[in-house]
Amino acid sequence: MAGPNLTVPQFPAANSQQRISPSPSAGRNKVALKPGRSLMDWIRLGRSGQDLTGVGGKVLEVSSEELAKHSRPEDSWIALRGKVYNITPYLEFHPGGIDELMRGAGKDGTQLFDEVHKWVNAESMLEKCLVGRLKVELPTSRRGSATSRGSTRSNTLSPNGSINPLNLKPPSGPQPPRHDWFQNAKSVTIVVYTKWLAMKDEFVTIDLNDRKLKINIFLETHTYQMHIELEKSIIPDYNVKVHKDNGKVEIIMPKSVTDEQWQTLGTNQSDHGTLVKTAEREVSYRQCTIQSIQEVSPDTKLLCVQLPEGTRMCVPLGYHVHIKHNISGMELARSYTVVFPSLRSSEQDILVEQGRVLYLMIKIYPDGALTPWIGGLSVGSSLEVSDIDGNFQSTQLEKSTQLILMAAGTGFTPMVRLLYQTLVVEQDSKRHVKLMFFNKTKKDILWKDQLDELVAKNDSRLSVTYVLSEPDSEWEGPKGRVREELMKKEMPTMDDGTNLLVCACGPTPFTKEVVRLAKTMGCKDEQLHAFLG
Repeated sequence: MAGPNLTVPQFPAANSQQRISPSPSAGRNKVALKPGRSLMDWIRLGRSGQDLTGVGGKVLEVSSEELAKHSRPEDSWIALRGKVYNITPYLEFHPGGIDELMRGAGKDGTQLFDEVHKWVNAESMLEKCLVGRLKVELPTSRRGSATSRGSTRSNTLSPNGSINPLNLKPPSGPQPPRHDWFQNAKSVTIVVYTKWLAMKDEFVTIDLNDRKLKINIFLETHTYQMHIELEKSIIPDYNVKVHKDNGKVEIIMPKSVTDEQWQTLGTNQSDHGTLVKTAEREVSYRQCTIQSIQEVSPDTKLLCVQLPEGTRMCVPLGYHVHIKHNISGMELARSYTVVFPSLRSSEQDILVEQGRVLYLMIKIYPDGALTPWIGGLSVGSSLEVSDIDGNFQSTQLEKSTQLILMAAGTGFTPMVRLLYQTLVVEQDSKRHVKLMFFNKTKKDILWKDQLDELVAKNDSRLSVTYVLSEPDSEWEGPKGRVREELMKKEMPTMDDGTNLLVCACGPTPFTKEVVRLAKTMGCKDEQLHAFLG
C-alpha cells in the first residue's frame, strides 16, 4: 500500500474518464483503482522527490534470503532481471491489482512478469523504487571445482534476467528447425523446415537494414531467429510461401543485381539460428510512420501505420502490437489489437496483405497516460511499434459452427477480423455469428453503419445486439451491463454436438464476467477465449 508517509498528488480529477466507471464500456483498466492511483499519479509521485526505495536511496546488494523477508503488503520487494525493487508504494497503483503483484513479492519475479506483460518497461516504471542488485551465492561443488574449499561462486543472468547458476545445465527443449538456401538468376530463397502443420505466412516477420537481414518465425511458444549480414544486396519485395502439409517456409527475395552469382548467403550474426521462448524474447520496436488518420467516433481514431522500408509484418488473426513512448521521463507502452481498414471488402488495403502497413483503432482519453500523445499525432508523425504478440489460435475459429462475440467499447477491435474472416473471407462457411456490443451511448458504437450493412448481407448467419448503459429517451434496445439475462438470449443450447467459441473483450471486469457467466451456462475452457489487454 502507498503508506501514510507518502503524499500522492491528485491527478486526474475524480470525474475524469481515466477513473474506473461503473459502466462496462469504461476504459480498459484491470481493476478499480482508488482516486489518486492512476498511472499519471504514479509518474507525479516518482518526480515528487519522496523516497520510494524504503532504504534511504542506498543501492544495496540483496541476497535471496533477504529478499524473501520482504513478502508482505506492508513490506514488499521483488527482483526483476537481477534488480531488486521496493514495490510497497506501487501496490495500489498496479492496474492488475495488489493480489496479482504480490504473487512475485519476496522472490525473483522475472519469469512471472514476462508471462503476464513482458512488453512493459518495469525498469522505467519502478526506477524510483530501486533497492539494489540481487546477489545469489551457491556453495562450490566439492568435486570438479577450480576454487578453494569454502569459497563461493557467483551466478549469471539468463537471457530474461533471472538467476541462472553457472553449474546448472540449461533445460532440454525443442531444437531449432533446419534451414537451407538456394538461388537462381533473379532471386535468393531461404527455406526453413519448421514441421509445424499450423504454420502460416503471418508468423514470419522480416526486417532488412542495408544488408543485415533479420527473420523471426513464431512457432507456437517459441521464436526461431535468423540474423544474417547478406553477401550482396536484395530488393525488400519478399514473397513468403508456406507448405501446409509439412510446415516448410520459403522466403523468396529478389536480387538487386540479377544474374549475379552469390558464393554464400552471408555472415551469420551472434544470435542467428537460435530458438528462444517467445515470452523470454526481448521485445523489439520499429520506427513507423502514420500514413492516414480517420475519425471513427468522437473519441476514437483509425490510424494507418506504415512500417519501415525493408520490413514485412503481417499480423495474425487476434494478435496485437505494442506502442511505446516516453512520457514525463517514463517509458510507457500500451497494447492495441490490429484491425482492418473496414468491414467492407471493397475498402481493404492490399498493403496490409503485403505486411507493409497495419491499422489500429484507438480511443483517446483526454486524461490518459499515452493516448493524449497519440491523439496529437498527425500524418507523417512517427511512433514505435513492437513485434506481433498474442495467443489466439485460429484453429479454434475453424472448428466452430457457433461464434459468440461479446465486446465492450474498443473491445470491439479483436472482433473486427473475426467478423471479416467468417463473413467475408469464408463466405461459404456455415458458421453462425452473434455479436453483443456494449457501449455508453449510440454515438459511441464503432462502425455501426458497417455492422448494419453486414447484418443485411448475412441476415441468416449474423445477428448484432447493441446494449447501451447511458441511452437517450429514444433508445428502444437493451440497456445496462452484461448480465445472465442478456447472455442467455445469445447462447445456443449446449450439447455434445455444439462446436461453440465464445470470445470476449473489453475492460477486464467485463471480460471476466462474460467468462464467468459463460461457464455457468456450460461452456468449457476450450470454448472460451478472453482478449485481455
